[in-house]
Amino acid sequence: MARIYQRTGKKGTLWYLDFQVDGRRVRKRVGKSKRLAELALADIEVKLERKEAGFTAKDRDLKDFIREYLAYAKGNKAPKSFGRDELTLRHFTDFIKADKLGAVTAPKLEAYKTHRREQGAKPATLNRELNTIKAMFNKAVAWGALPASPARSVQKFREPRKPVRYLSREEIRVVLAAANDRLARVIETFLHTGLRRDELVHLTWQDVDFKNKVVSVQAKDDWHPKDYEARHIPMTDRLLQVLQAVPKRSDSFVFTNSESQPLNGDVLTHDFIKLVKGSGIKHASIHTLRHTFASHLVMSGADLYTVQKLLGHSSIKTTEIYAHLAPDYLRSAIEKLHY
Repeated sequence: MARIYQRTGKKGTLWYLDFQVDGRRVRKRVGKSKRLAELALADIEVKLERKEAGFTAKDRDLKDFIREYLAYAKGNKAPKSFGRDELTLRHFTDFIKADKLGAVTAPKLEAYKTHRREQGAKPATLNRELNTIKAMFNKAVAWGALPASPARSVQKFREPRKPVRYLSREEIRVVLAAANDRLARVIETFLHTGLRRDELVHLTWQDVDFKNKVVSVQAKDDWHPKDYEARHIPMTDRLLQVLQAVPKRSDSFVFTNSESQPLNGDVLTHDFIKLVKGSGIKHASIHTLRHTFASHLVMSGADLYTVQKLLGHSSIKTTEIYAHLAPDYLRSAIEKLHY
């Protein structure tokens, strides 16, 4: 039987969870919220009923679970992401030689890292593979197939941070002058929103609020943004003009091709690379436009937290790649310190 109870101490009145698993008494501090304690109680009661409190998880066949996880990935991830997961887990199963999910240990995962490095895999590639492996074992825990993930103590490689490539104002002028009207509108939208390529491709007229001057990135029936997080980006006056000038060839998608069909991301990438190369601009891609949006924001004085929210980064660490572009932000913070 599980229950919640209150206890008052130096930290005030706190709620606790009290339950037993296989004769072992477990007490956990939940916090100050009774509602949160009630939710935790309901969760543990379900797990105890299903004998999934972390002590009696039934071991699963490794290959069967990988097939189950890949089926989940196929239904919930973009095709390219699913393809990477499938390739990674093929490498993984070829090396790991384990029949059961529970037979995979942290030392075996460390051996896998060493094996892949010896094969010539770069740290960035290996980190992506480890992301997939960690995600799979986290699902195994969430689905009750494992009490804990063997990958939780496995560290990723430190990657050298490359300088961020962004377009200067002069390069922006050159690119826009060389682009046709259709591509110029797309480029300006990237520059004023920081959208990812797939976010722009899936932008619909329902996402554009001309009245409140906001562009929203949100899930559709057949597509979702990274991490499923919706975000809302205020329009600049220039972006408002650009979007109002877009011919409405489709009732749904904002940007279409010459046949009024939704843009193909790969074709858009090809067209942009052809444009910048023809303009004499080197080392630029579609993603460079996202970097350009963020870089110029930071150089204009925007704080990193604001830039994080506009870009939709789940972690501020990702946004910190732009920190060096604001050399005065630490000094300005220190100068606010008075005693």
